[in-house]
Amino acid sequence: MMNKWFGSLLVSVLMAGSAMAQSFEEGQDYRVLSSDARTSTGDRIEVREFFSYACPGCNAFHPLVDRWSETLDDDVELVRSPVVFRSSWENLARAYQVASALEVTDTVHGAIFHAFHDRNQRLESRESLEAIFEEQDVDLEDVRAQWDGFAVDGAMRSAERSASRHGVQRTPSMGVNGRYYIDTELAGSFERMLEIVDYLVEKERQAGR
Repeated sequence: MMNKWFGSLLVSVLMAGSAMAQSFEEGQDYRVLSSDARTSTGDRIEVREFFSYACPGCNAFHPLVDRWSETLDDDVELVRSPVVFRSSWENLARAYQVASALEVTDTVHGAIFHAFHDRNQRLESRESLEAIFEEQDVDLEDVRAQWDGFAVDGAMRSAERSASRHGVQRTPSMGVNGRYYIDTELAGSFERMLEIVDYLVEKERQAGR
């Protein structure tokens, strides 16, 4: 009797999971890229967040994606990719790449969002962004050494190529394993965008990619 009950429960769970999967449709909820974009996570499934510190939606999405990222399995890696839609976003994007190179994004990433949106600082100049690093006790000599350095320049070019290959038109948006693209226009909400990402991650996992 117990085995029969367990079997019925398992079938119900599988059917529910199948129904949930079918609720996300290619072209309606997410887009398949015309050709694969390069990923940077090796054997792990890459989830790429396209954002800008100047974007109000990205500021609202930031705490949600942070909490969501803590639930990711070991075979999935979140990669943040700053987007430059206008010249005033250039230094903001570079600041993220500097923080990444110095491995201080845990503190600096949120601090830049807070300064821009809660303290109403425009942060268009290099000096204004250096002040944020300094507030987070990051050595300014290290920041200045990285700012125009080879590694940061390369990361800026790589982020630009990735945004182009994914066809990013708005932020926040996300890519999954260089194959899929999702944004809020397709998903309808931040929460649903993350649900679609979870679905696509599992799709990649099941395909063995």
